[in-house]
Amino acid sequence: MLKIAVCDDEILHRLDIVRKIKIILYNYCKEDKFNIEEYSNGQAMVGENKYFDIVFLDIKMDKLSGIETAKKMRTYNEDTKIVFITAFKEYVFEALDVEPFHYLLKPVSIEKLNDIIKRIIDKLKASKDEKQFFLINQGKNTIKVALDRVYFFEVQNRTINLHTEDEIIKYYDRISNVESLVSQKDFFRCHRSYIVNFRYIKKYDRNEIELDNGMKIMISKNKYEEFTKSFTEYIKRSEI
Repeated sequence: MLKIAVCDDEILHRLDIVRKIKIILYNYCKEDKFNIEEYSNGQAMVGENKYFDIVFLDIKMDKLSGIETAKKMRTYNEDTKIVFITAFKEYVFEALDVEPFHYLLKPVSIEKLNDIIKRIIDKLKASKDEKQFFLINQGKNTIKVALDRVYFFEVQNRTINLHTEDEIIKYYDRISNVESLVSQKDFFRCHRSYIVNFRYIKKYDRNEIELDNGMKIMISKNKYEEFTKSFTEYIKRSEI
């Protein structure tokens, strides 16, 4: 599900933008495939700590400006596409630090809004569908493995065991090197000996993770909270 937030302290502007977003999204996806939440101030939005795929954010608001709201949001979410809405062009350059996707000047035209939403949806789909690979140096050979086939990595001494559904590929490396290569690709180092692919997790508790092929791997107690937070964020991203 596509999750969108509209944050503007001027209710008429906010309602107008929400109405136009709904008109546009009906052309791209069914009604049950997107959700729009409204906020009258930045404090309320960041206070809920929710994940959104797209945030339409007014720059000039009382109490907490749109720029400060975006900075706070970026501390727990780097992936959200932020679209600033403003009546004042001079604020645009102040917002560069939070890496916004685009800017819209009030009054917002439905044509411009449509163009931005289409570009964001295309980008989200491309990111989700993009095939990523992991390269393994095994002696004189280099092996290419699709990351979405990897269930988990396991280290035994200096040997890495890469587990897929139908094979185990063994090669020499450090688990820390593997972690640095896959940590931003829906993998998580849940134990000093294991890096797991979120894609194949069936269930878990504080002691172990069970994968959908029945295999179980350990989870460190000091990694549990970070793991649950990262896994929850993965689930939210996967609902797009």
